[in-house]
Amino acid sequence: MLDRDAKPAVTSSSGLPMTCEPASQSPLRIALIGTDGLPARYGGFETCVAELAPRLVALGHQVEVFGSSIGRGSRAADRSGLRHRYLPLRANGPASVPYDLLSFLFSLRRCDAVVVMGVSAGVCMPLMRWLAGTKRIVVNVDGLEARRSKWRGLPRAFLRLSERLAIRHAHQVISDNQGIADIVASTYGRASTIIPYGNDHVQPIESEQARALVRQRFGLEPGCYLLTVARIEPENQIAEMMEAALAGGVECYVVVGNFSTTALGQQLQQRYREEPRIQCIDALFEPQALAALRAGCRLYLHGHSVGGTNPSLIEMLPYHRPILAFDCIFNRYTLADQGGYFASAAALEQCLRTPDLQAWTPQPDDPAFARYRWTAIARAYSRLCQPEVMA
Repeated sequence: MLDRDAKPAVTSSSGLPMTCEPASQSPLRIALIGTDGLPARYGGFETCVAELAPRLVALGHQVEVFGSSIGRGSRAADRSGLRHRYLPLRANGPASVPYDLLSFLFSLRRCDAVVVMGVSAGVCMPLMRWLAGTKRIVVNVDGLEARRSKWRGLPRAFLRLSERLAIRHAHQVISDNQGIADIVASTYGRASTIIPYGNDHVQPIESEQARALVRQRFGLEPGCYLLTVARIEPENQIAEMMEAALAGGVECYVVVGNFSTTALGQQLQQRYREEPRIQCIDALFEPQALAALRAGCRLYLHGHSVGGTNPSLIEMLPYHRPILAFDCIFNRYTLADQGGYFASAAALEQCLRTPDLQAWTPQPDDPAFARYRWTAIARAYSRLCQPEVMA
């Protein structure tokens, strides 16, 4: 049972000190469900929970994080005000529906508010809303999964139904990007609160340390390679960017992603295994290694075409490197129209032949990027969990 009188934690999962002071809002018992759990080993949602949970505790709340025990080598340690609970189900794929529903049912008796990350269990949302009674349900719709190109036929229809029911029946809906909020409003006639992901958790690194690590760990020359960090999915345009990089005369293009766990990733590894200008690095969850790669790149390429605010994009901003992103409303909102943009593989090839690195470098101190601070993000989540906030 969570202890309402426990002393708040004061550090994030990355070990960085936090400045959250207890909020004037009422202290609550909050469950965070719908992700693979902690320690993070999957994607942006898990990183979000890793940073959000301790900050909610620092605001005076008691927090319970649900995760999957399947294939997990280590579990996060409980600390004062923060508890982790693991279920023997996969958090992704078809099992995500019973996983999310069971997480919700287990959380009901011990929490005042449930934050659901994603809409996988949206088909159960009418039941969840009825069972919740006076307890709050807050849903982060993520990137509106049904719009991803990998889904077709029945799976896409199911995801659209889940999306519609989740948005209709949640007390509060969170969009992580203005583009997502616009789609939610135009498609479902419902306003949502825009709360993006944060980036002030990324690990700073000294220039000399970054250069040494890039050379020793990855065999790369600092300032001489292009970089992408992404899931290897069709809508992230990894294959197209690889082709454009080679056609554009790039000396070295490094892509960090889940190559070994996706069919597309395995195909790309096989296709370019004899091509020295393309380096595929399997999913990397080492903060210092990622920091070195980001700080040492000549240019960052971002091909995401859907999905709202992509964590991998905003996590590049603190490193003050040039960014060339696919031209869509999500990326323009994320970068506040800074950086460079390409609309096709041919356009990307031309950009790489005639680069304008200075013009493509966003200013990390721009006031528009203040929205990516985790303390402000935690306060926004805290507010939506309060019972007096109107649905």
